Amino acid sequence: HRTPPTMATGGGAAPPKSAAALAVDEKMKEYRGLEQLQHNVLNKRQMFLSQLQENELVKNELDLLDDGAPVYKLIGPVLMRQDTDEAKQNVDKRLEFIRDEIMNCDRKVEDNKGKMQTVGEAVMKMQQELQASAASQAQAAADEATAALEAA
Repeated sequence: HRTPPTMATGGGAAPPKSAAALAVDEKMKEYRGLEQLQHNVLNKRQMFLSQLQENELVKNELDLLDDGAPVYKLIGPVLMRQDTDEAKQNVDKRLEFIRDEIMNCDRKVEDNKGKMQTVGEAVMKMQQELQASAASQAQAAADEATAALEAA
């Protein structure tokens, strides 16, 4: 936002923003909020991908075990013996849950992309309109100054 040439550029307060400029600021705030939301969803997705990889390794290890081989589960500070089939079922359920969460994140990412595009396009349009308005006001002021000089 530039100070018009007719205003003093001393230490005074900035001129009040127009309603259009305030609307652009609000849309930009909305866009930044969507960017932050997208960042958070992508971080969450990355966490689930790490968990998926870790649990797939556990499943592969469980699949290598012979039937009846002892499996232990850490519960607090104690290792408790667990049935091999039960351990495999638990890992399968965990994998299913994690895959569902990754799919939910993917849907949110796509939704956010669409919203960000819509808001971004609205911001650009509003900024172009604001610039066009400022240019026409500047031209009108220049025409007025020229007419005043010619009259003098």
